[in-house]
Amino acid sequence: MRRIAILTTVLFAGTLSLQQISFAQAKPMKAKSAKEGQAFNAILQAPDPDARIKAANELITNFADTDFKGIALYLEAEAYQMKNDSDKAIVYGEQAVEADPKNYQALVLLAKTYAATTKANDLDKEEKLTKTEKYANSALEVLKTAEKPNTQLTDAQWTEGKNDLMGQCYLALGIVATYRNKMDDAKANFTKVAELDPDPTDLIRAGRALIDAKKFEEAITWLDKAAASPNANAQVKSIAEADKKRAQAQIKK
Repeated sequence: MRRIAILTTVLFAGTLSLQQISFAQAKPMKAKSAKEGQAFNAILQAPDPDARIKAANELITNFADTDFKGIALYLEAEAYQMKNDSDKAIVYGEQAVEADPKNYQALVLLAKTYAATTKANDLDKEEKLTKTEKYANSALEVLKTAEKPNTQLTDAQWTEGKNDLMGQCYLALGIVATYRNKMDDAKANFTKVAELDPDPTDLIRAGRALIDAKKFEEAITWLDKAAASPNANAQVKSIAEADKKRAQAQIKK
């Protein structure tokens, strides 16, 4: 679960509902009927990923022309990601981008999911890396001019939210560079992750990609940074230390 939650005001069925969920679309959207509004609200209020997936499918099926399609598809993709179903997260993430090419959260989700599911010995490694790079760069481009999704956000809050999203993009690009053995580019991108991204587990993911690519000394650098992060709790520090020991053991062989 990411630390940043961007508040968005969603207009539907003649009422305002403030939800602590971050949406890429800044334009106010209004449901065309009370039932459509209720169907969308069911997605927001879903108690678990399975309920959210069910509610999103019901909205899209029953209200084919809904303005909320891109959001619903993104939330469905995110729900599948929470269930560790990367394949379906990608399917619905790509549908979300098809519905709204400027849905930067869907773009970030796709970049990170493709990066996370790529391994050094994959036969389709280059295809995955190409998609990772495409989605990460697209998200960074959209974020350059993205407006606040909620006018109630302060400039500082919006900057923090964008920095978090950009940090995730640079993580994906760093992983691409690692597997392409472009280590200067990998270092530059992972440095941006450390500067922008408040979630130290992303530095652990950087370390693990480097371990997979047999770049053990480089991996230790980023695992140490993860453990030293002010946002690292005891569990994160323990994971970073365990991964560091794995890398050290490989160096000694």
